[in-house]
Amino acid sequence: MRIRPIIDNDVEAIAKIYTDNWKATYQGLLSDSFLESMTYEHSKEKWLSYIHTDQQGVFVAVDENGMIIGFAAYKPYDDLKDCLILDSLHILQSVQGGGVGKKLIFTIGEYAYNKGYKKMSICIVKGNDRAEGIYTHLGARHFKDFIDDFEGTPSHSLVLLWDDLNRFINLD
Repeated sequence: MRIRPIIDNDVEAIAKIYTDNWKATYQGLLSDSFLESMTYEHSKEKWLSYIHTDQQGVFVAVDENGMIIGFAAYKPYDDLKDCLILDSLHILQSVQGGGVGKKLIFTIGEYAYNKGYKKMSICIVKGNDRAEGIYTHLGARHFKDFIDDFEGTPSHSLVLLWDDLNRFINLD
């Protein structure tokens, strides 16, 4: 597996991973009507717009056959000075648990460090205990609770924070 920056041709693959993961992960945590309204085409438009906005980007994980198996998005976190937010992390369901997510988290952490950020954060929907467990295992701590809004669908969410980006440097 290798990690590389996204190119426009990757958007269709990440849109599919993103949509499928949301529908599986957030079943029972977000409204059925919201999850049913998610389409590959809507997600594709979202990600094309995302990657063409300044200071935002995506890294993709590619397997030995050239297939995209996961991605992680980032942008500055406006609520906290010198903080980059790991804005989205999604792994193809068939390869989850194999270290792809960890590698992408470390890639974003190293990117943040190299760009001069002092901290990195991630927002998660409350009840996504698996994700919270992974991030806290990797050193993130609770920062704050808030009500998020997913296109009109409110969600109780929380922000986790990594205070020390040195943990992400030169670890393979």
